[in-house]
Amino acid sequence: MHFQYNPHMWVYIGTATVLLLVVAYTTYRRVAGRLWIATQAMVIFWCLGYALQISGADIKTAAFWYLASNDFVGFKVPVIWLLWALRVAGKKNLFTRRQPSLLLIIPIITDILNLTNSYHGLIYRQMWLDMSGEYPLLYFICGPWYWIITAYCSILLLAVIAVQVKAALNRELLHPIQGFTIAATTAAVLIFIFLSIFTQGSMFAYYDLTPVVIGIAAVLTGLAFSFQAQEAVPVPRNAVMEKMTSAVLILDDHNRIMDLNSAAEAFFGLRSSKAAGLVFEKALPSWSELTAAIRDKSVSYCEFSRNGRHYEAYFSGLSDGCKAAGYIVVVQDITVNKAVEAQVIEQQRALLVLQERERLARELHDSLGQVLGYTNIQIQTMRDMLKAGQFEAIGRSLDCLSQVIMEANTEVREFIYEVKTTLFFKEGFFAALQQYLIHFEHNFQIQVDMKNPDNLTENELDLPAKVQLFRIIKEALNNVRKHAQASKATVSFEKKDRQILISVADDGVGFDPEKLTTGEFSFGLEVMRERTQQISGEIRINTALGHGTTVIVSIPDFADRCGGAEVEGLGVDAAVKHAKIRVLLADDHVLFIEGLQTLIGSKGFEVVGTARDGMEALEKARLLHPEMILMDLQMPRCNGLIATRLIKAEIPEIKIVILTMSDQELDLLTAIQNGASGYLLKGLRTEEFIDQLYSLASNTAIISPELATHILDELIRNENDILEEAASSTVDPEKYLSKRQIEILTLIAKEYKYKEVASKLFISERTVKYQMAEILRILQLQNRRQAIAYARKAGLGKEPDLGNER
Repeated sequence: MHFQYNPHMWVYIGTATVLLLVVAYTTYRRVAGRLWIATQAMVIFWCLGYALQISGADIKTAAFWYLASNDFVGFKVPVIWLLWALRVAGKKNLFTRRQPSLLLIIPIITDILNLTNSYHGLIYRQMWLDMSGEYPLLYFICGPWYWIITAYCSILLLAVIAVQVKAALNRELLHPIQGFTIAATTAAVLIFIFLSIFTQGSMFAYYDLTPVVIGIAAVLTGLAFSFQAQEAVPVPRNAVMEKMTSAVLILDDHNRIMDLNSAAEAFFGLRSSKAAGLVFEKALPSWSELTAAIRDKSVSYCEFSRNGRHYEAYFSGLSDGCKAAGYIVVVQDITVNKAVEAQVIEQQRALLVLQERERLARELHDSLGQVLGYTNIQIQTMRDMLKAGQFEAIGRSLDCLSQVIMEANTEVREFIYEVKTTLFFKEGFFAALQQYLIHFEHNFQIQVDMKNPDNLTENELDLPAKVQLFRIIKEALNNVRKHAQASKATVSFEKKDRQILISVADDGVGFDPEKLTTGEFSFGLEVMRERTQQISGEIRINTALGHGTTVIVSIPDFADRCGGAEVEGLGVDAAVKHAKIRVLLADDHVLFIEGLQTLIGSKGFEVVGTARDGMEALEKARLLHPEMILMDLQMPRCNGLIATRLIKAEIPEIKIVILTMSDQELDLLTAIQNGASGYLLKGLRTEEFIDQLYSLASNTAIISPELATHILDELIRNENDILEEAASSTVDPEKYLSKRQIEILTLIAKEYKYKEVASKLFISERTVKYQMAEILRILQLQNRRQAIAYARKAGLGKEPDLGNER
C-alpha cells in the first residue's frame, strides 16, 4: 500500500478522536448501552478508513480502504442504529435472534457481492483514481445493487426516526425531548446523504463526509443532554391509565382537565376530546364534592355519596421540578365494598352476641353460682348452730352472708349494665366506654379520667378488639374497686411503635409483684390475659406496695399494618399511603438512583438519602435510621450481600430489599440468609414494583415470582432434615406457648383451616393468622406443615376431627 499526505484527513481523524473520547467517557459513566457504543465504534472505524482512503496514492490502496470502511462497516451502521432505537423504546419483543438476523441479510449479501464484484459489477461498474488534482480522488460508477443498499439504509434511518418519534409521543421514553432530538438529528443525516447523492459529492469537493456528520450529530446530542442515558419507561401511560378500571383524570395547576382515561369517560359520561382544557367545575358541575376537594389542595382522600351510591377519590400532586404542575385524581365506585363491609359488621355483631351469652353464662356460673352454693352451706351450718344455741356465731355468719349477698347483688347489676352497654357500640366504642366510666364513678365514688393524647379513632379498632378491650378495662376497674383502695383511676390510649397501648392506672395501695407468681390475684389477671390473647395482644402489670397499680395492654395496630381500601391498579395501602415511608437508596448507577428516587417519591415514599456502595449504605443507615433500604446487589468496595448482613446485624429493625439484575440461586439464598426482607428484579413492571414495596412496608415479606421457584427448591431440600430434627427432639409446647396458642395449634394439627379455627374459638381469622405466625417464630418452624408435625409429636390433635363437616 502507498500513501501520501492529504490535509483533509484531519477532518476524519479529528471526528474519530472526539467520538473515541465520548465513547470512553460514557462507558466510564455507565450511561451508554452496548448497541450505542457499537454504533459509535463503527463510525470511528468509518472515519479512520476514509482518512486512509483519501491518503491512498494508488487505486488498490484507495479502493481497499473505501470498501472496508464504507461497504463492509458503513452500510451496517443503520442496522445497529435501528436496533439501538428499538431497545431504548422498550420494543424488547423484537429482540429475538431472528429479527436482527433478518435486518443483516441485505448488508451480508452486499459483502458477498463486494468480494465477487469483478465478476458481475453489480455494485461498482468501474472504479478509478483521478490524479489530475492536487490530491488523488477516488471515483466510481455505481451498479444496480449500490442503489438497493443505499435505499435500504435510508429506509432503516427512516425507521429510526419513526420509532423515536412514536415512543416520545406515547410517553414511552424516560426523556421524550431527547427522543425528538435524536429523531431530528437522524433526519438531518438522512437529508445530508440525499444531498450528497444528488450533487454527486460536489458540495464538499467530492469528499464523502457522511461518517463525519453522523459523529457530529452523536456528539452534539450527547452534549445537549449531558450524556444522560435514554431509557424506556417500564410502564407507559397507555399501559397504566387505559388498563385501570378506576376513573383517572389529569388536571393542571389551574384545575383544567388535561387527560382522562376511558374508564373516566364512561364514569362521568364525558368525552376526552370535549373535556380537554375545560376547568373541572365547568366540565362536571354536578360533582360538587370533587370540586370542593380539588379546590382544597391539602385533601388527599375523600369519600362521598351520590344517588344512593358510595364513591372514594384519591388526589395526588404532580410537579415539574420544584414547581407544582397539577393533580392526578382517581375515583372509583365502592358501593359494593360498603355493602359487604356492612354485612361483615352485622355478622360480627351477631357472633359477638353469641360469644357474650356464653361468657355471661360462664361468669354468672363462676360468681353467682359460687355465692348461691356458699349461701346454701351457710344456711345448713346456721341450722346446726341454732340447734346448738350458738346465737352469737349465727349473728356473725349472717353478717358475712349479708356482705356476700350484697356483693353478688352488685355483680348482677354490673352484668345487667354490661349487656346494655354492648348496645352502645352502635354509637361508638369511646362513647360506650365514657358512659360506663360515668356509671362506675357515680356508683363507687372513684374518680375516673380517660386520656387519648394520640387521638386514637374508632376506625383503628375492629369490633372484636373493641369488645375485648371494653371487658378488660371493666375487669381492671373492678379490681381497682375491690382491692386498690384508690380514689382515682386513669384509662389511657396511646400509639407507639406500631402498637396500641391501653393502660388502667390507679393511685391505690398497690401490692407485692411476687404475689403474681404465687397465684394470688391470678383469677382476674387470667381473665384479662385470655381476652388480650384473643385480640393478638399482651398484658403486663406494673405495681409496688404504696405506689398504685398500672395494667398495660398492647395490641398490634392492625389499621397501620393492614390498612384500608386500595385504588385498583395502584395497589396503595391507605394507611401506609398517608404516612411517608423513609427510604435509603443504595446503588452505584447514578441515573438509576435518580429515576428510582423520582418514581418512589411520588408514591408515598420519602427518600432520606442515597449511597454509592455498601460501606456508604452502612454509614447512612447509622446516621439516618431509614425504615427501608433498597440495595443493589453489585456495588464497589462492599456489595449488597455483605452490606445487608452488616446492617441487619447492627440495626435489625431496618427492612432491606435487594434490587438486582441477577437471578442466580446463590445470590438469592445468600441475600435471604443475610436478612433481606425482599429480593426483586429491576425489570419488574412499575405497578408490581410499587405494590410489593407497599406490601413490604406492611410487614409482608416479598419475593419476585421469577425467583420464587429457587426458594421453593431450597426449602424442599431442607424440609426433611428439619422434620427429622423435630421428630428426634423432645417436644413440650406448654413450656413455650400460651394457652390460646396451644388451642390454635391443636386445631391446626387436626387439619382445620384458619377460618374454621377462628369460628371454633370465637376469634377473628386475622388473630388466628397472627398467632400462628407467632407460634412458628417461637418454635423456630418454617411453615404450617412443620407445625402440624410438631403438634402431633407433642400429642396435640393426632387425628382429624372426622365429625366436623369440612
